[in-house]
Amino acid sequence: MIEQAIVQILDVDPRHEIAGRELRSLLRSRGFRRSAPALVFTMMSLADKRLVDCREEIRIVDGVEIRDRYYRAATGRGY
Repeated sequence: MIEQAIVQILDVDPRHEIAGRELRSLLRSRGFRRSAPALVFTMMSLADKRLVDCREEIRIVDGVEIRDRYYRAATGRGY
């Protein structure tokens, strides 16, 4: 299941943030295929379950808004 793979990847170093693009690449290397929007919705679901923390940086490039998302394992998860 992709959610388990995401949590395993983020649990390697819970204090370390990983960029969404890097996370997609790591998931592809494990055989999971997700579009960027599908991954964002999956991560939102995991954040709602308090399994991951997310932060977003917004930058403007040539007049276009780019949203970079960074994820890490949630602190204080209720296991």
